[in-house]
Amino acid sequence: MVRSESSVILIAADAICDANLSVTGSRNSPAALLVEQSGQTLRVLGVDSLDRLESHPAAANATRIDRPGCVILPGLVNAHTHLDLTHVGPRPHDPNAGFVAWVDMVRAERHTSDEQIADSVRQGCDLLKKGGVSIVGDIAGAAGGQPSLVPFHTLAESGLQGVSFLEFFAIGTRTQDSIDRVKELVRGLTRTKQDGVRFGLQPHAPNTVAPPAYLAAGKLADERGLPLITHLAESVEEREFVAEATGPQLELIQRLGIWNDEAAAQFGRGQSPVQHLAAILAGFDMNAVHVNQCSDDDLNLLALTGTRVVYCPRASEYFGAREHFGPHRYREMIERGICVALGTDSIINLPESEVGESGLGLSPLAEARHLFRRDSADAGVLMRMMTTNGAAVLGEPESRVSLAEGAQPAGIIAVEAEPSANPLLSVFESNAAPEILV
Repeated sequence: MVRSESSVILIAADAICDANLSVTGSRNSPAALLVEQSGQTLRVLGVDSLDRLESHPAAANATRIDRPGCVILPGLVNAHTHLDLTHVGPRPHDPNAGFVAWVDMVRAERHTSDEQIADSVRQGCDLLKKGGVSIVGDIAGAAGGQPSLVPFHTLAESGLQGVSFLEFFAIGTRTQDSIDRVKELVRGLTRTKQDGVRFGLQPHAPNTVAPPAYLAAGKLADERGLPLITHLAESVEEREFVAEATGPQLELIQRLGIWNDEAAAQFGRGQSPVQHLAAILAGFDMNAVHVNQCSDDDLNLLALTGTRVVYCPRASEYFGAREHFGPHRYREMIERGICVALGTDSIINLPESEVGESGLGLSPLAEARHLFRRDSADAGVLMRMMTTNGAAVLGEPESRVSLAEGAQPAGIIAVEAEPSANPLLSVFESNAAPEILV
């Protein structure tokens, strides 16, 4: 990361791109970006050829950064990850073993002390920065079933921006106690935004949170102006539990001793997870992570309710979602006007090479490159998925991921890529890790 006493920075490279603009330079006249930096705030003064920007009045005393052979992008958005699980590290998983067996592993190995949780979040923040991320949607996990504010406060100290979503579980005999605990935590907050990080709510998933708790979370979010997100339609165990009130998820809840008749009456109605939450999706500004299971009716409902989706491609493959549900319908979602962003999910579902010395860390760029190679996904669509769409999910203005004149990007990165008439295409063809410049 470049640190300069100058308040103005001039960046020269092969190309400057965001989701809406592309300025390509030539050998004799690179593309350039002129940025004013005041504290932690950036403002784009101009984007053009280097020749033209060098004559800008603010360029005279600018700090110069040259990145030949690179494309300059705004800092990326990882719209869904679990930073407090970073210490667990990558783990192999056999999808045939089932999702609940994986959950049991996480429950056994996640940290529970405040100091350890904070350390894991800090490690995760380092991996986000390594991946060129400036804005993140993090799930502040409920270690031991208890919601914690430690990830929120730790993320706020990291220099990153975004949302820390407080995760909670509320089903069966624990429903009302969990609702009351979350309300107490939220109403005890003196600030719901701290150093660029907003506080949000994450009722975990339809198979761990009863409908009354979703309703309570929605009302609390409206009351305090908090963003909302939930895991949705992720696994076969979730599908079976919601539709039939049977299977490994029911066995887990019974093992915890919290299943009761009231809970039994709320499930087993033959609905998909998306249909199960129809009233919540229609009544509140809810974001949904995964949506691996998505029928035509589910797709219609998501479009009708304006539900935004965060897709984590490699996590879906890690859990065998394609084999259970077929190919993810993210492209059809986008065609229907649904906002689809990219997330990495936790470090656990990533390959060891990805988070090692030469890897990309917790980067949506790695997810986008995966879709580019697997699906021949359009480069412009991928750019929106890892910038503007992610910003929309997290309630950030588009100017935070723009390099247009007057924009205030949360960060600026460089990616080494082969010279090309389509610089975005070259970014996705490249294997290079991003470099945070500002």
